[in-house]
Amino acid sequence: MRNINIKPIQSVERAIQILCCFKFEKKELTIENIMLETGLTRATVYRLLWTLEKNGMIQYDSKLHSFRLGYKLLEFGNIVFENLDIGREAESEIKTLNETIHQSVILAVRQEDHLQYILRVDSQEGFQPHTHVGSRKVLHMGGIGTAMMAYLPVEQAAGIIDKYPLIQLTPHTLTDTKSYIDRLAEIRSQGYFVGVEETFVGFTTIAVPIFDAKGIVTAGLGTIVRSHKLDDESLAEIINQCKNTAMKISRKLGFIESTVLE
Repeated sequence: MRNINIKPIQSVERAIQILCCFKFEKKELTIENIMLETGLTRATVYRLLWTLEKNGMIQYDSKLHSFRLGYKLLEFGNIVFENLDIGREAESEIKTLNETIHQSVILAVRQEDHLQYILRVDSQEGFQPHTHVGSRKVLHMGGIGTAMMAYLPVEQAAGIIDKYPLIQLTPHTLTDTKSYIDRLAEIRSQGYFVGVEETFVGFTTIAVPIFDAKGIVTAGLGTIVRSHKLDDESLAEIINQCKNTAMKISRKLGFIESTVLE
């Protein structure tokens, strides 16, 4: 931060002080909570909260008489995330993985209930299903999104499926909601997802999550391999290489293993 000999604007500092009261463990606060946290008077807190609410920074729940952060801040967060440019941080690692496993590698980022593909490095091996960089789809449609879904709260994952029902992409696609939710716990436990011909007939998808500095899964990487070319040994090696690459990228984003959110 720059050191400039200018007196900060007090009202702005107080508004920021209020915003900083909200944390992962304190997502909703009453005006009394905020007064206690900041030491500001009720009148000051109320005026600032109304100003923030009016500008989309704060939302008010009239039933609970509580406040939570507004969606405008999510927009700002996405701008910061884009500025970080995960593609730039990940590109060299993705290319190295591609050269190591000799398979196409895809990188995608989560955008609320969807994912967007932002980087693809192709292999030299004949035809493979093509996923276009820039395209978006519902989070649960495919291996990378499923690997990310495993790290969402169960209620949130179920909510996405309720909003966007599971689709039969191949005869092997899992479309039963309960079975899909149950499988997410297994994916989270092992740290990767393997989908045998669930997205493309004849191909197995291997996907792993990528964590940010807060321990949140905001991206994932995956590869698609011809199923008949995989045996237990080659599958285990590709999984290991993908997990190692994802961890390298996560660390570039500031991730520390102990920060994974439960």
